[in-house]
Amino acid sequence: MKMYIHFTIIFTALLFSISALAEHNLRVAFINPGFSDLNNPTGGFWLSVSSSMKAAAEDLNIDLEIIYSDRNHIKMQRIANEVISRTNPPDYLLVVNEKLAAESIIIEAEKKDVNVFLMLNRFEGEQHNRMGIPRGKYSNWIGSLIPDNRYAGYLSGKILIEQALASGVKADDGNLHLLGYAGDFVTQASIERVDGLQQAVAEYPDVILKQVVPCYWSKDKAKRKTSSMLKRYPQVGAIWAANDPIALGAIEGTREAGKIPGKDIFFSGLNWDAPGLEKIKNGEMVTSLGGHFLTGSWALVLLYDYHNGEDFIDEGGQLQYKIFGAIGRQNIEQFSSQFGERNWGEIDFSEFSKVLHPNISRYDFSFDALLKPR
Repeated sequence: MKMYIHFTIIFTALLFSISALAEHNLRVAFINPGFSDLNNPTGGFWLSVSSSMKAAAEDLNIDLEIIYSDRNHIKMQRIANEVISRTNPPDYLLVVNEKLAAESIIIEAEKKDVNVFLMLNRFEGEQHNRMGIPRGKYSNWIGSLIPDNRYAGYLSGKILIEQALASGVKADDGNLHLLGYAGDFVTQASIERVDGLQQAVAEYPDVILKQVVPCYWSKDKAKRKTSSMLKRYPQVGAIWAANDPIALGAIEGTREAGKIPGKDIFFSGLNWDAPGLEKIKNGEMVTSLGGHFLTGSWALVLLYDYHNGEDFIDEGGQLQYKIFGAIGRQNIEQFSSQFGERNWGEIDFSEFSKVLHPNISRYDFSFDALLKPR
């Protein structure tokens, strides 16, 4: 009888321990601003964000919920309020400041004592003045992580310029004439990428940035604008694009204008889109920068560590890293052999955790770290 009671106590204690572990399993909800439909022309980037986050969540044993808001910031706010108001809300809510919608989400989350982490963009201007910094006015806004878009614009511009100059493409005045194709003149990422391009141009006295035009992140708009731009500036030798679809549209427009991409005019893009990488392989495009879609995965690493007692605040509350990496002819085969199938499960995201690897002194979310042999 005593043995039975003793066994019952042990068994009950074991069940309690298992239950406690389950209750403390890290739960994260991410409100994805994009579409869940792969066929949507703007869905590629945000689906890459989701797929890489799922891989990271599996490596870190995180219960990840992804809810799509279909590029509708009003819907995003409604979804956030529903998640925050649950009887058992997630431990952390991951949001993007899509059309300035994150402000109201953080305010509501503070009322319900739900932790929020901001990713991919930050508060600027008047919104920044109202919101302050993480763990300040709103203690449940615990931090943010953004890729360095100025660095992306600068690096892609520098690589493009170097290649065009090395190929001897110059106008009659002896200078390289360059066009900048922005995403738009409003989005934070686009503005910062153009700033980076202008920084790169300033380093070359024989490069002239003729004009920066918005293409609204669209391949078709870039194609149409290239026709008129090449009539206005017939001696352009390089076109810098804020993303790969814009670069692809510019390449098509250039070909229709009777010029040869990769010979008469050089191109750079950004996104690591598969069609863009094909253009690099065949020599029509110089480089594509990417890796920023992994920001959500890196955010999960930070949250995992924070949840387990390793606070990222030691490196800053508003973190910005040079997440972007450049793919060109020199490393595209290595990238394709490792990630050509877009299987981000090939990355062991647990390797980047300070909790799981106490020897890590600073987070390294760089492109070089991804390509290290495993």
